[in-house]
Amino acid sequence: MGTFILDKIKVITFKLNPDDYNVLIRVTNPKDTFPPLKYEYIYKDILSLKFYDLDDETSDLYLFNQNHLEKLLDFFYKHKNCTNMVIHCDEGRSRSAGIAAGWFLFNDVKSSIYKLYHDDIHFPNRRVVEFFFRHYNEPMKRINKWEQDLYS
Repeated sequence: MGTFILDKIKVITFKLNPDDYNVLIRVTNPKDTFPPLKYEYIYKDILSLKFYDLDDETSDLYLFNQNHLEKLLDFFYKHKNCTNMVIHCDEGRSRSAGIAAGWFLFNDVKSSIYKLYHDDIHFPNRRVVEFFFRHYNEPMKRINKWEQDLYS
């Protein structure tokens, strides 16, 4: 199973084998639109979500919340046997990485969460990660340490 974390530019021309079981999660800001995909037909299903990355951007109404979590969990359960999970946000570094952490937690692949925090590319959105960890009753202790290492 492959998990791909992309930005809004790379996802436009990203191509996988259309015979594989590929799914896509798209994230952007509430006032933005999603760029059209050149190879949309390769995806069996697409979930589109809109929320801001940072807490100070606007009101709580537009931040990741329980509704977003439930939509993602439904999507994960529906596509738990997918070949490829593609996740993109605007920069491909924070919101998409936070959702990927949730996907890895869902699949009990915690070593991949570690890699997200140590690859010098991704900075998983703390709010998104916290929602997933609370849902699965996982302690945030490791995440706190990894974030401390990441930002120090």
